[in-house]
Amino acid sequence: MELALQINSVFRVAGWQIVKPLEPLTPDHLIEDLAQYSKRAVVVDLGYYPENDAENGAFRIHAVRDQDWEHPLVDIKVRDANMALDLLRQMPGLLGRLGPL
Repeated sequence: MELALQINSVFRVAGWQIVKPLEPLTPDHLIEDLAQYSKRAVVVDLGYYPENDAENGAFRIHAVRDQDWEHPLVDIKVRDANMALDLLRQMPGLLGRLGPL
């Protein structure tokens, strides 16, 4: 199964709403809004900053509660796409360890 579909499925099976589904990553489509998932008051967001700057950019994974982007539960920055996708895939389980969402 394509990795992007697998990640979307992991979130869906864990009871998350897919706000913006992850699509396969391509070098010409590295944007701030790559994927977003929500469950109750928690949002998990994957983006690339700065957009389309493959030389200097990085993937960012944020998890926030109650739209509090100033104080995220998770704020991860990685340059490697495979690592970013692996971390994103693990987010439902990791956040579930914090207690009820």
